[in-house]
Amino acid sequence: MFKLLVAIGFKEIEVAFPCASRTDYEFVRYLIETPGLVPDDVALQVITPCREDAIQTAVDSLRGAKRAIMMTYMASSDNLRETVLQLSEDEWIERARRCTAFARSLLKDDPSVHATNWTFNFGFEDFANARPEAVLRCADAVLDEWDPTPAWPMILGVAASVEVTTPNVFADQIEYFLRNVPRRNDFRLTVHTHNDRGGAVATAELACLAGADRVEGCLFGNGERAGNMDLVVFALNLLTSGIDPGLDFSSLDTIRKVYEEMTKLPVHPRTPYSGDYYFRAFSGAHQDAISKGLKSRARGSHGDRPGLARWPAWRVPYLPLDPADVGRSLDCVVGINSQSGKGGIAWILQHSLGLEIPADLARVFSKTVKEMSDRAGRGIPADELCLEFLKAHGGTTLTGGASVYRRSKLDTSCSMDKIVAAVLESPSAPHAIISRLLGLPKLSVTTTSQNMYGTVHLGEYAAYTKVALEGSGAQLWGVGFGENENEAEARAILAALLVGAFPAHLFQ
Repeated sequence: MFKLLVAIGFKEIEVAFPCASRTDYEFVRYLIETPGLVPDDVALQVITPCREDAIQTAVDSLRGAKRAIMMTYMASSDNLRETVLQLSEDEWIERARRCTAFARSLLKDDPSVHATNWTFNFGFEDFANARPEAVLRCADAVLDEWDPTPAWPMILGVAASVEVTTPNVFADQIEYFLRNVPRRNDFRLTVHTHNDRGGAVATAELACLAGADRVEGCLFGNGERAGNMDLVVFALNLLTSGIDPGLDFSSLDTIRKVYEEMTKLPVHPRTPYSGDYYFRAFSGAHQDAISKGLKSRARGSHGDRPGLARWPAWRVPYLPLDPADVGRSLDCVVGINSQSGKGGIAWILQHSLGLEIPADLARVFSKTVKEMSDRAGRGIPADELCLEFLKAHGGTTLTGGASVYRRSKLDTSCSMDKIVAAVLESPSAPHAIISRLLGLPKLSVTTTSQNMYGTVHLGEYAAYTKVALEGSGAQLWGVGFGENENEAEARAILAALLVGAFPAHLFQ
């Protein structure tokens, strides 16, 4: 996990609570003593209570690190101060001053630790419930004792340890604190938010707008109770706003896999950015908009439309960012169920098989898909949809009129390949030859052809043919593939006849 965080690009990583267990302490030592494991520009942060013995343990665990952040914290709300610490406000401030002085003696005044670039971090737990005047008094005492400078700043941390307000209230608290605290240029303000009300990311974002310099969180919102702020969501919110977070989430599925294996906690499918359903649209209207947006973008990127030779900005409806930015393919953007429409179905067929089916055919097939989904009581995967489409509209053998049409004048079998061969040998239109060979009434056909170059190889050409028989109001669609347009059209006509159900009396 540490290697993963480094690969993503984090430069300050909290790695342990050294006074909590021997395991935590030894892990910090392992990171420091393993050659090449911690890059020179990455700082290891440990956290410890505001007690001299705990601070000593934390500092000892970090000895030899190139860059280190020693964070200590105290409860700051009246409730926690009185209930947990059982201190008066003056006693509480004095403890903060005393512990800061002790940390200074270890990190600033002791020459033996000067090989490490140290940062002191003092945090106010439960800041969201604290009286601002008390926190300001304590911060003043800590700053006075540590005596930071703009060249060597410290960190002051404020936490919504339990989320109890809307994000704007916490932002107001941040703004008030920064307007009234002394020596603003001598420290960085970090915020630590929790997700008890579901607003951890929004709270951190507004805190930054109010003046915070640094945020703390976990991948996928891991943490106590409802979790800490989700760093993935926070970072990618910045990215979609045009701000480079300096973090690489281009292999987000791999990051998620490591997280799930290590924590045994699944990422919910609706989680922003990282969930399986984040990019997926099931609504027909949404699918149609996505399909049109992607097609417009593709046309623009190839210069087919004036003024759209390049699209530097992503602007596809219902997709906040390009799935490729997080390592996803476009396979994930459309899910098919009974709510889906022709646009989404056409997109699946185009993306999976390279088929650019006419809108009328998409509308006809969408009814089949809705029935499938209703019967199954679930969504229809792309591979299942493609197979059903080829089954419903792309028949491959024709064994004779009797077996196909229930009643027919034909008594002998006639393979599709033989009929296609006859079509290719004749100068007549494919539908005329097929009508004569099968003894059918006059066929009326409408065909749209597609060159399949560069797509899944079903044939050099595809034909989408709507077939109607004289005297029948029925119309059926067939899809065929071939090495030329005539072969593709012939196979499409035969496919429509094969899967169709024209009235029996037409063949008597």
